[in-house]
Amino acid sequence: MYHRIVVKLGTSVLTGGTAELDRAQMVEIARQCATLHAEGREVLVCSSGAIAAGRESLNFPDLPTTVAAKQMLAAVGQPRLMLVWQQLFGLYRIQVGQVLLTRPDVKNRSRYLNACDTLRTLLEHRIIPIVNENDAVVTSEIKVGDNDNLSALVALLAEADLLILLTDQPGLYTADPRSDSEAELIPEVRPI
Repeated sequence: MYHRIVVKLGTSVLTGGTAELDRAQMVEIARQCATLHAEGREVLVCSSGAIAAGRESLNFPDLPTTVAAKQMLAAVGQPRLMLVWQQLFGLYRIQVGQVLLTRPDVKNRSRYLNACDTLRTLLEHRIIPIVNENDAVVTSEIKVGDNDNLSALVALLAEADLLILLTDQPGLYTADPRSDSEAELIPEVRPI
């Protein structure tokens, strides 16, 4: 039985492939996490979607594709995204807590330990951590990468028993199938 579970949610999962957050989809995710929580399991959510929430909040502005514009959207969207998660988990009387990370948070030993302590303390108090990369301030030099990488790091930080990646892709590939036509689906990963 898995006790501590990290669930990674990509933007495409949270938006259902549309331009805005799909609250029906998100409430179903919250319901399933709440079921695990009620069973006594510990759940951590790695949630993308801050930029999409920022676009929605600003009524889908026409912006340049610069890093600064994306950071601005993330700064506007992150509190909106957290509000949605707070409301949806609140339906099940579950508290959530925001944890924003960057690469230095996991590379520097004292910051790594602080992040571990924060996650552990949230879980001890039955609060579901909602983790995201701090996109409003992150630059390529300090970026963890995509949220698949971030969720793997969170699973390590939290000493999780299971990591579930919810995505619009059918599975793990040898390369990114969106940019590499030679990419092949890997049906099973035995050694890690």
